[in-house]
Order: sequence, then structure tokens, then C-alpha cells
Amino acid sequence: MGNSLKTKLRMFFTFAMTILATVLVLKLLNWIPLSFQKEDMRKYKTVEDVKTKLKIPKIYVPAYFPEHIRWPPAEIFAQKKPSVMIIMHFTHTDTQSFALSIYQVDSKAHFEPPFRTGILYIKKESTVFVNGREGKLTLAVCSGNERCNRLSWNEGGYSLTLIADDSPENILKMAKSML
Repeated sequence: MGNSLKTKLRMFFTFAMTILATVLVLKLLNWIPLSFQKEDMRKYKTVEDVKTKLKIPKIYVPAYFPEHIRWPPAEIFAQKKPSVMIIMHFTHTDTQSFALSIYQVDSKAHFEPPFRTGILYIKKESTVFVNGREGKLTLAVCSGNERCNRLSWNEGGYSLTLIADDSPENILKMAKSML
């Protein structure tokens, strides 16, 4: 009877190890395609959702907003793969129309954020400094003859861009408040 118990225990142990090995192999096979899969741009409700779900430690948001721009963002889109990209759109407090877009993109991605609407012409481009970093300020006119100014610079491994229908002074003030 002792041999029979040992045999049963050995068979149970072998069966348990086979199940465990099968589960591990299946988990590995499930993980492999996910590791190569590109993450599509997704919509998020809050900046905190982006931080926690995508595990992005630093998201740049201005501490200063002109009174006519509504907080929180009207839309937030983000992805982590193939490169980190966060896009936030803000509206005017009174009309709910476009006021500001903020792009935070991995600086290695070489992504050029588009103007929100079709650009008619560029009035002026100049070099400015945002917290000691060189940036490019573009004063432009977009469709509907609305101003659509853009400020871009690099910060902390990211390319940051603000596009707004606001004055260059307000855009620069918002950019300088993004620490």
C-alpha cells in the first residue's frame, strides 16, 4: 500500500507540474504578440488617467491659463507605443470653440504637430526661450482668418508644442509655467 500512495502522489505531482507548465506557456504565448503590438491613440478622461494607465511619469500641463481658456481639457488623447504622444485640446470658457492644443511627444519621434485648422499663411517665425531652452514661435493665420500661433521647444526628452488662437505673450506665459 505504501508503493501505491507514492505512485499516486508522483502522478498527482506530475499532473500538477504539467498544468503549471501549460499555463506558463499559454501566458507567454499571450504576452508575445502584446509586446510587439502598437498601441493606438486612445481617448482619456483626465490627465491622471493617462499617467496611471500608460505609466507616463511626467505630463506637462501649464500652471497658468488665461481666464478665457477652460480647465480641464475638453479632449485628451494619448499613446505609449510606438512612442509617447499626448494631445490635449482646450476650449474657450464662453463659446466652447477651440482655444489651445498641447502636444507632448517623445523627442526621438520627430513628429510635427499640425495646426488645428488649415494654415493660410505664416506671418512671422522667431526664436524664443522657454525656461532657458530655445524654442520656435510661429505667428500664423489659419482658415477663417483666425490666428493660430504655435510655440515648440524640447523639455525632459519630449518635444512640447502649444498651438493657440491666443496672443504670443499668453502662449509664452503658458509655456513658461509648464514645469
